[in-house]
Amino acid sequence: MASWVITFGVSLVASALLTPAVRWLALSWGVVDRPDGLRKRHPREVPLWGGIAVYLATACGLSVARLGGLARGYEFEELYAVLIAMAGFVCFIGLIDDDVRLKPRVKLLLQTCAVVPLVLAGFRVYSVVLFGNTFDLGWAGVPLTVLWLLGCINAINLLDGLDGLASVVGLTASLTLGVIADATGNRHVTAAAIVLAGALAGFLIHNRPPARIFLGDSGSMVIGVILGILGIQSTLKTSTTLSITAPLVVMTFPMFDTFLALVRRRLTGRPFDAADRQHIHHRLLDRGMGPWVVLGTIGALCAVTGIAAYAATLARSDWLAWATALTLVVLVVRLRWFGYYEWRLAMASARRAWAKARRGWELLGPRRSSSTRRQLAKLPARQVWATLVERVQAWNVTHVRLALSHEGRLRWRRAWHASHGEAEERGWAVAVSVSCPEGWTCEIRAAGIGREMPEFVSPAGLVRLLDAFASHFADHREQVMELADDEIGDVLPAWKEKGEQCRAA
Repeated sequence: MASWVITFGVSLVASALLTPAVRWLALSWGVVDRPDGLRKRHPREVPLWGGIAVYLATACGLSVARLGGLARGYEFEELYAVLIAMAGFVCFIGLIDDDVRLKPRVKLLLQTCAVVPLVLAGFRVYSVVLFGNTFDLGWAGVPLTVLWLLGCINAINLLDGLDGLASVVGLTASLTLGVIADATGNRHVTAAAIVLAGALAGFLIHNRPPARIFLGDSGSMVIGVILGILGIQSTLKTSTTLSITAPLVVMTFPMFDTFLALVRRRLTGRPFDAADRQHIHHRLLDRGMGPWVVLGTIGALCAVTGIAAYAATLARSDWLAWATALTLVVLVVRLRWFGYYEWRLAMASARRAWAKARRGWELLGPRRSSSTRRQLAKLPARQVWATLVERVQAWNVTHVRLALSHEGRLRWRRAWHASHGEAEERGWAVAVSVSCPEGWTCEIRAAGIGREMPEFVSPAGLVRLLDAFASHFADHREQVMELADDEIGDVLPAWKEKGEQCRAA
């Protein structure tokens, strides 16, 4: 226990002492974050490059743990080399981005270039354990490991929009992963997690609201990549098998925020790399919460998911962790703290998709005319006719005629045409005729104005639709008789129904 306290203290002191020097360096180089009144509402320019202090303090803490014998073994040596190299690489990318503002796609490409070589060199997940089942990934472990690391990097990066927020989330997550690693016997991961926690605690002294220095992309990316690596290493059951529940649950809210950002931008038609003010901290601020309240709220949510992940690890029950995480997510959405806007967007999109699918189904027409006829048989005659008129209008039909003949002699007829004020000319027409025993024939003819049927309609679907209704009327001739007041030959009055001009002759 004393060794962990020493390790934490070394990195904390190093970070606290290095941060003022880095702040002076960023101000000298003019690498500052300027307020814009929209997303960036801090009252003055704030220097960036805080990631330099976090990285150097982490490297210092790891070196002390390594040289002082606080962490031993080839596993720590390997983890030490990976963390120093990877964190250093992404910190360098972040330094450039803080200064010259790289395009998001260029930054993502550079992040991928930093991650892929390490994964290809063998630092990847070969199999995962979920709900007691082991799944061998094979080569699929390469892209999944890359996606996990990139997801962690960008999740913390997107969350870094409030003074001290990324530091608090990173501090909570690293301590949780360290405790879980200690419980699973991966004490080399515990040492690295405590070092990162100490570095973030020291930096938080200067980064708390109102912040005197920001992490910048150099810091948020360093935190993200270290948490991603520690997440993989903290619950390894063997050298190649990962219990995936704990790292995912620990990162529930950073990952949830990232996921909703992608959904939100996709559903609103904005580019995936477009910044907005809809992240979890923005939503809480807009609800009137102060910066410290927001920090405490998000920190508490992350702490609860961390405790759930730890309890699930001890109890060997993945359901406990996932149930807790899902409950918190639903609670946050239900309280409209975060995610409710995206939920409404998703529901609106689903309704539009359903309406489009229904329209497509109607355009295709009934594929099973027998089923359709059974449904129509339950309806009164006028409702069947109204249904036919309503359905055919999806094909831009302007005229419909129903004719019932017996042994070649027209006996009853019903007609409808749309009241558009156009000429009576009919440019195209589709007719379906169905015969039945005893010499009866039912014909339905649909026509539209124009030289040809529009490209977006389906003639085959219209034929299927007319065939279903013609078959119905042929089997239920009494309904056709109900539609007309008398047989053909008599003069019958015309009337209007529901805005449609109907004629019977």
